[in-house]
Amino acid sequence: MNNNYDVIIVGGGPGGLYAASVIDKGYKVIVFEKDEVIGEPIICAEGISNYILKQFFNGTDFPFIRNTFKKVKIKYKGYEANVDITDMGVVTIDRTKFEQYIARKVQEEKGFEIRTNSFVVDAKVDDDGVRVFLENGEEFFGKIIIIADGVESYLPGKVGINSVCSLKDMYSCYQKIISDGTIDDDVMIFDFTPSVTPGGYLWVFPRGNKEANFGIGVTSSEDCEKPYKLLEEYRQKYYPESKILREFPGCVGVNQLAKIYGERAMVVGDSARAADPITGGGIDNALRTGNFAGIVANLVLKGNDFSARRLSQYQELVEKDNGYSLKKQNQLREMLIEMSEEELDKFFISIINLFNGKTVSSDIYSLYSLKFSLKTAGMVINFMGSLMKDKYLLKMIMKLLWK
Repeated sequence: MNNNYDVIIVGGGPGGLYAASVIDKGYKVIVFEKDEVIGEPIICAEGISNYILKQFFNGTDFPFIRNTFKKVKIKYKGYEANVDITDMGVVTIDRTKFEQYIARKVQEEKGFEIRTNSFVVDAKVDDDGVRVFLENGEEFFGKIIIIADGVESYLPGKVGINSVCSLKDMYSCYQKIISDGTIDDDVMIFDFTPSVTPGGYLWVFPRGNKEANFGIGVTSSEDCEKPYKLLEEYRQKYYPESKILREFPGCVGVNQLAKIYGERAMVVGDSARAADPITGGGIDNALRTGNFAGIVANLVLKGNDFSARRLSQYQELVEKDNGYSLKKQNQLREMLIEMSEEELDKFFISIINLFNGKTVSSDIYSLYSLKFSLKTAGMVINFMGSLMKDKYLLKMIMKLLWK
């Protein structure tokens, strides 16, 4: 067997698979996935917007969409905001079908190899290339490596990239898939009540047919059962007659790594801690980072230059595209963590008053990356007009912007 490849990708999730789909046909590429089946098991709320799907995939009739909903309910203690998100078209996907959809394109359109049940336990970079070692003792050689094996990844450290994560930058999570006749299939719910979800949030993402991904993410602590206990208390209160179809624990790392590249190496998605710092959502940023990793892989392979200097283009592309958003959202998260409960009350009540009954456009994504157009400029003006009525919230936002 010839174990020499142009690109070795570790991780068969959205980030790794999308990176493979972007790499030019004709190169020799292999994707290693530790689990037996692509897309299983799934530990994910499965939420994504149509805006993101349109950005990264062609077509509209996707076989992996479970449900589309156009309203979001934000809850905090006894308060709530009901927001129309019609233009955004947020959906829940079948994550298994989603990943297998990308995998088929990688195999059938590009001719690349995907090996499941293949756990990469070590990697080494030297002047000649990258060597990866599987649990079964097999060794593979590549020109570059793309690390995309999730939040628990320790491979970045093996190739000289600091991936040490502070406990405060981790969410401990627990999710139940429930069936309940009271679930509104058109409305996604976020609850930020401190007693319900300390340092995090609770979500209800309808899957259709009165089923929902019902989960919680809280600031990590030594009490490993805390997310389960809090989620079960909430279920007993709001969905006492619900049927639990499946349940599982998980974790999410936020605060993107300071450096996501090195000699012959790039780190994408959850391995790079690229999840949304406020919601913990990771699919869109896995696609973003995977896309840029694939683009840069093509450039360095064509130029036969795999130095860290050349691969630094990857981080430049990521930060130019979404770095401002991630940075500011992480700063907001840190501000929220430091707030007293009285300050949190003022903040969330102001947010709820600001957004209740309003419509949020998909152009919000442009604002996140500071990509202004006449349309987004108009949205900013309207938003600032509403914001001027709440001096506290205006002060908080100005503090965040100038931080």
